[in-house]
Amino acid sequence: MLKFAFRNFGRSTAGFMSKTPFSMLPIKRTDIFQEVCQQLENLLNSGQLQVGDKLPSERELSESFGVSRSSIRQALKVFEAAGRIETRVGSGTFLVEKRLDSATAGNLNEMLSQGVNKDLMQHLIAARTAVERAVFEAYAVKANKGSIRVLKELIDENAQDKTANDEFEENAGLDLSFEAKVAELAGNPILSAMQRQIHQLWTQAWRIYGFVPESRETLHQEHCAIIEALASKNTPRVIDLVVQHVDKEVL
Repeated sequence: MLKFAFRNFGRSTAGFMSKTPFSMLPIKRTDIFQEVCQQLENLLNSGQLQVGDKLPSERELSESFGVSRSSIRQALKVFEAAGRIETRVGSGTFLVEKRLDSATAGNLNEMLSQGVNKDLMQHLIAARTAVERAVFEAYAVKANKGSIRVLKELIDENAQDKTANDEFEENAGLDLSFEAKVAELAGNPILSAMQRQIHQLWTQAWRIYGFVPESRETLHQEHCAIIEALASKNTPRVIDLVVQHVDKEVL
């Protein structure tokens, strides 16, 4: 399965047609957003929290960092999408994943420290396309009505979850919770681990680049189309849509 998933990075049935460009929405108030994310990342990496530990509340983080709760909420979404933390309704937010191992993290940080340009982003897009393609192919063969309903509920919740006064609303384009849930449902721990690493690098690189790839509305529409193909058991269509969803052009 993996051999198939990692070949032919272009459209699986559409040949070599030109790629659709990302919408490329600028991150407003980039300096504040970056600072909030950096402070949260410092907390997660500080050793004060172990896997399974509960994070301070949004209110406590807001007071500690000196920013609005909506800023905290959006930053938490970025790290949740990358698989670092998990929000449990009625319980709070918990650390579920350590940062990448030191060797991997060092290599990736060195790449990012040299600058995030169009070439690096296209390499990252190719890598993520390969991983997501493998994840969705693994899930497509075992998808059922119950798990598809879970995915529908997730994307509907994401579509409705607006921050106060739309602050940092554009950063919803870094939400990868749908893809992460598909990996969880696929049940392949190796693919899940690979995806988490790619997601961490993806969110970090786009933040440095100063853009988010797509709007909340575009992501929702594309996710809906993928779910529809999953429900109809049309695996080739699923793979086509996943590739089109990720493998776009950076302008």
